[in-house]
Amino acid sequence: GREDFVYRITLGATPFVSSIFPLGGPVGDKTTVQALGWNLPSDRITLNNKNTEPGVRSVSLGKARRASNTVPFALDTLPECRAAEPNNHSSAAQKIKLPALVNGRMNRPGDWDVFSFKGRKGDEIVARVQARSLGSPMDSMLKLTGAAGKTLAVNDDYEDKAAGLITHHADSQISMKLPADGTYLIHLGDTQNKGGKAYAYRLR
Repeated sequence: GREDFVYRITLGATPFVSSIFPLGGPVGDKTTVQALGWNLPSDRITLNNKNTEPGVRSVSLGKARRASNTVPFALDTLPECRAAEPNNHSSAAQKIKLPALVNGRMNRPGDWDVFSFKGRKGDEIVARVQARSLGSPMDSMLKLTGAAGKTLAVNDDYEDKAAGLITHHADSQISMKLPADGTYLIHLGDTQNKGGKAYAYRLR
């Protein structure tokens, strides 16, 4: 325990959202979100992000006394896309053009998503995962390799100093200067080899 480990308990046959997908969307556009949970009035909600700013907002399903719990929803200005299977191995890596923000899931235990991009020598590349910080149970692992498979950088837990109340910094981040022109691969998985519909992420 800790002095900031405070809580509220709500009991009853009330709407409860356990997870959503995607975990965020683009500023200035609408995003249709799929929700999982109990006693929900609908399993989908369309969020209008027209008059919003980049950052994390709270969203819920239903209204008034039948409103669900709130869950975090991230908004960003980068071009967004969805992870497309099969992209489990280097040979089937999904091509993306930087800058980009990818919404995806670890669909099953042991799943990995691999993305390829073109880079130039000296480019300062930052790859960041938002998952646990947005309510996903995913404990991410990021790896950057060259096209031939040589590992250039790996990160499991990246400590976000701005999130002081988080006890387990389970999201990952890699930042490095590319050594040469060419194709590079980002590998993303769960460190505990878990997966399922709730294991969503945003890779920025």
